[in-house]
Amino acid sequence: MIDILLATYNGEEYIGQQLDSLLNQTYKDIRILIHDDCSKDQTVSVVKEYVKKYPNRITLLEDQVHCGSAQKNFMHITKSSTADYVMFCDQDDFWLPEKVEKTLNEMKRIEAQSGKDIPILVFCDYKAVDGNLQDLDFNEAHNQIAKYKLDFSNLLVQNYVTGCTMMINRVLCQMMGDYDSRILMHDWWLALLASSCGRISHLSEPLILYRQHGDNTVGAVDVKSFKYRWSKFTDKRTKNMQYLYLNQAKAMYERYSDTMPKESRSVLSGFIHLYECPHKVQRIYQLIHGHYLKSDTVRIIAQLLYV
Repeated sequence: MIDILLATYNGEEYIGQQLDSLLNQTYKDIRILIHDDCSKDQTVSVVKEYVKKYPNRITLLEDQVHCGSAQKNFMHITKSSTADYVMFCDQDDFWLPEKVEKTLNEMKRIEAQSGKDIPILVFCDYKAVDGNLQDLDFNEAHNQIAKYKLDFSNLLVQNYVTGCTMMINRVLCQMMGDYDSRILMHDWWLALLASSCGRISHLSEPLILYRQHGDNTVGAVDVKSFKYRWSKFTDKRTKNMQYLYLNQAKAMYERYSDTMPKESRSVLSGFIHLYECPHKVQRIYQLIHGHYLKSDTVRIIAQLLYV
């Protein structure tokens, strides 16, 4: 059994298409768990119609809990999951028919190599599309994740594992823990846990259409554009993010330093302590020496400027 966790909020326009794509998966042993975060539109009404048609496959969690963010909503739904494997689903995307099957096959392959008692995360590529599911011009930038390192040190400063592309096993689901304001996003947190304490595997095949539209608050951007690259140098948030990375790392150290492998604990500790260096040159040296660097030249330069 695979639980697909679907967090909704004001998603009436696309939720039906997304549910259809889940129900049309080639792998059928799935349960769709939905929690709505007090939508003001007809999202819940649409979902209830699907629950009537597919009562054995779709469950709406009606607890009146207001989470206030997608991250909190997903972490809330996770507590209701009991399946061996868990996938996260956005309300406005569209899953290709073999997404679940191919991701599960890769999960089984990793389990055969490393066992089932470690946290495992498998994620795939995606295609960025517009509101009508038509390809966007900058898709190439999002179908080359394989070039990024799947290293714990790299993940401490940059997340490239999108929640709607991942599958996690029961061990990782149980490790996730409760919400902490220092956790930047649930998918980043899970990627950090898997990379430090278990395994991450990447499927270099787009298995999901990642919809970009006017209501999206966070989504794919054209990372090759001049506007995006220039923002890395001029946006004050680039500097502030350094401290958010640090706080997330501290939260992780507090929870898991006693149980994570020695090598990962050393990497995490080194990252935290580099910010205690009084001189910028020392901090830059520690970033480079510890491989706490982002994935491309523009991001690295901005990172070194603001450390």
